[in-house]
Order: sequence, then structure tokens, then C-alpha cells
Amino acid sequence: MGIFTALSQGDARALGARFGLVVTGARGLDAGSVNTSYELTVEGGSRVFLRIYEGGSVASAEREARLLAHLAERGVPTPRPLPLASGGGSFVAEHAGKPAVVFPWIEGDVICQRGMTEAHARAVGEGLARVHLAGASFGEPLVTRFGPEDLAARLAVLRERTDAPEHVQQLLPALERQLDRLSRVSLGPTLPVIHADLFRDNALFRDGALTALLDFESASSGAAAFDLMVTVLAWCFGDGLDRGLARALARGYSAVRALADDERAALHDAALFATLRFTITRITDYELRPRGVVAFKDYRRFVARGAALSALSARELAEMLGV
Repeated sequence: MGIFTALSQGDARALGARFGLVVTGARGLDAGSVNTSYELTVEGGSRVFLRIYEGGSVASAEREARLLAHLAERGVPTPRPLPLASGGGSFVAEHAGKPAVVFPWIEGDVICQRGMTEAHARAVGEGLARVHLAGASFGEPLVTRFGPEDLAARLAVLRERTDAPEHVQQLLPALERQLDRLSRVSLGPTLPVIHADLFRDNALFRDGALTALLDFESASSGAAAFDLMVTVLAWCFGDGLDRGLARALARGYSAVRALADDERAALHDAALFATLRFTITRITDYELRPRGVVAFKDYRRFVARGAALSALSARELAEMLGV
């Protein structure tokens, strides 16, 4: 899982040369469910990280690389992509007809849910806030692939599929009703850049410190409240909502970038929209795919998170988060 495009040692050397690197080895990484990743060893023994984009265009990969360079230059802990040796400001080569980008190797580990502490949560909140602040000056439009219209289109496709499991078919009316309601409410002002997918496997820690925020492929313009609640949902739920972790994450965010009144007021609806977004995409991207192709991600986890949040009022959620 995670290796969708082969890379021979000869391919690795040729690709590395495009970035001015002398590659001495390549090892596929079992990471991610969308793109292909390799660890490349270069002359002298250091390492770099190669991402081959499986579904995106060269233009979208270039845009993401420019965003990462922009954020890194402004203090966000994210690896700045290596430019092509030929100059011209491009970051993207091609391999097997697919975009390929090389990043510095960042030391660090993904934190498992059981290993999460309030200090980790606070650091993630602070990092997310820095993305929002630094992204405010990014001048290129970033359009989401997961807005209300996109989600409605996915639900429409599900309605037409005869192979959808019965438990999915039974859930569709509730998902459609919730999407109809949430598509008509404001989630707060739109920021130029949100991460939109800051799960635990998209951050690295070393010796307790946050070393990198990763995978900005889903980054888009969007609401701060939505991005914050996606992150709370990803980091602060085990068997249930860990209120201490959620509060630490939200307070870490607020220490760097205070939420405006309308953003604070939108937190509850933003949380419900986040659970809806990941419920729908996990059904379409995982539940309906053959098992074993990619690591399975169960949509029911977000149904449960939606139920937990629905049990809270907007005021109770804001008070719990301490914002």
C-alpha cells in the first residue's frame, strides 16, 4: 500500500539529477493512500523525500510547492521543496508521466493517539494558526475539492450505485439532510489558505517538539473554524472526545491567532460540516474500494464524532474549547 508507481535505481538517479542530487539509493515508503513516496539516499549519506503525485496535474503540484515554499519562508514548520537544478523557479519534475517533487528529509515521528499529550495538542494548534497567518499573503487562488456542491455530487453518485452496502444506503437520507442545512449556514470569513486535512499522520514530532506539518494537497481557501475543528476531530478523539486535548489544541491556536467573534460562533456548525465531509469522502474513497488497495479508513468513526458533537450545544462546545 502506498507504492503505486515503480521507481528503479536508474530512474531514481535520473530524477535526482533534475534536482542537482547524486542519488545512491531509493526505498519505497508505505505511507499515504493517494500518492507514492520514496526515501532517496544521496551522495554523502543524507536523505531526501520524493513524492510522486498519482492524481494531480503538474500545475497543481507546482501550486502546492509554491505554497509550501511561501509558508516555510514565513516560519511555518513545513519542508521547503527543492527547486529544479535548471533554474526558472520550478519545483516539479516528471516520472512516468506524473508530477514528482523532492523535499528535505525531516526527522520526526508521527504521534499515536495513545501517546498524545496536551503539549502535543497545543503545538499542533499553534502550528495551524501559523499556517493561517502566513497563508494570508499567498496570492494564488486555492479552490477546495470538498465544498458543499462537491459533497452533494458524491452523494448523488452514491444514490445511483447499486453496489453500495445497505448500511451506506440507510445513512444517505440523513447525510443529505445535514448537507442541505449546513450548505446554507456561514462558517465564518474565508481565509486564503487552510490546511483542511491536518491529521496525526500529517505532523512530525521530535523530542516533544513539532518539526513539520505535512501534506498540503487538500489545502484551499476556507474558514478558520472549519480547519480548527477538522484538526480537533483528528487529534482529540480516541474512544470519545478528549476534552483536555481539545482545549489544549484550541488554546494553542488562540495563543497565536485569536478567533474573531463570527469564527467562534461558527465552531459548532463547522465541526458538524467537518464530520460530514469526512464521512462522505471515506464512504466514496474507502468503503466502496476493494480492501487491501490502500489502508482502510472507516467512515463510521466520523459518524460517531458527529453524534458526539451533536450532543453539545454551540455554547457548550465553545466553553469546552476555552475560546
